[in-house]
Amino acid sequence: MFRCACVRLGQRVLPTFVPSMSGSSRRARGLFTGIAVGTVVSGAMFVSCASASARVEKPPFDLQSLRTDIENLISENLNLGPSLIRLAWHEAGSYDCFKKDGAPNSASMRFKPECTYAGNKGLDVPRKALEPLKKKYPQISYADLWVLAAYVAIEYMGGPAIPFCWGRVDAKDGSVCGPDGRLPDGAQTQDHVRSVFTRLGFTDQETVALIGAHTCGECHIKYSGYEGPWTHDKNGFDNSFFTQLLEEDWVVNPKIEKMQMMDRATTKLMMLPSDMCLILDPKYRKYVEMYAKDNDRFNDDFSRAFKKLTELGTKNLRNAPAVSS
Repeated sequence: MFRCACVRLGQRVLPTFVPSMSGSSRRARGLFTGIAVGTVVSGAMFVSCASASARVEKPPFDLQSLRTDIENLISENLNLGPSLIRLAWHEAGSYDCFKKDGAPNSASMRFKPECTYAGNKGLDVPRKALEPLKKKYPQISYADLWVLAAYVAIEYMGGPAIPFCWGRVDAKDGSVCGPDGRLPDGAQTQDHVRSVFTRLGFTDQETVALIGAHTCGECHIKYSGYEGPWTHDKNGFDNSFFTQLLEEDWVVNPKIEKMQMMDRATTKLMMLPSDMCLILDPKYRKYVEMYAKDNDRFNDDFSRAFKKLTELGTKNLRNAPAVSS
């Protein structure tokens, strides 16, 4: 699917993977090593969540009050919103749907070795930010709190409202932590992306929808070795990640040691090698194009995929009664 050439950038020689596609696809030549995700399935298919048949039951904590407190926390520091989403994502991303291990959605990241994994650098910030709320609402598990905080953050930033289910059980210690290296690696290409997301139990479409969370937040050199936001509104949640990915002319950023792309027009935006794979792989690209044209469709599909992610490995979840946001 890709032919390999080389591009010399100063003293750096980087591999260039040029897609065997015609038209505008060719201008998005990726200089990189890709991403990881999704099961290869024909058609747009979503697998139901663990809570699909869950009963409605009032939780043992004041959900409305807790939601308000989370919103207030985000309003005091808008950069916290994307970090809360990342916290829930990485907590769930340790799962292996074939081995049925990894302790997803159990807040196992509170313990070593998981909290020390390179992919989880910086996540002590949102964990510490939520600690006062855990003390105020002791009846909620850490696992439920982390998921609820991510849901509230998504909606607060303009994204979809995701129905919350409670009943996740906290890990007791680090003995259940999954091995290091299970999270998506931004320096990799589509083979890695597919491998990771297949292990999690996701389709190609769900993979693209989930990576759409890059519409918010930014990378930090001190945490990942990458730097910058994906979109012009790092605290907003919509389909901008997909429109930017398709519309901008992406070139290698020579100022960053790890390979990342920057938009030629402003040089203020960035994309990871794993992001670029989404437009170079035809099976992924069709969903990128679909979501770029339809924000409502993206919100709907992301909502289902993220709910599924945050319910992986759980049992006996209960649907919380609806509350006003």
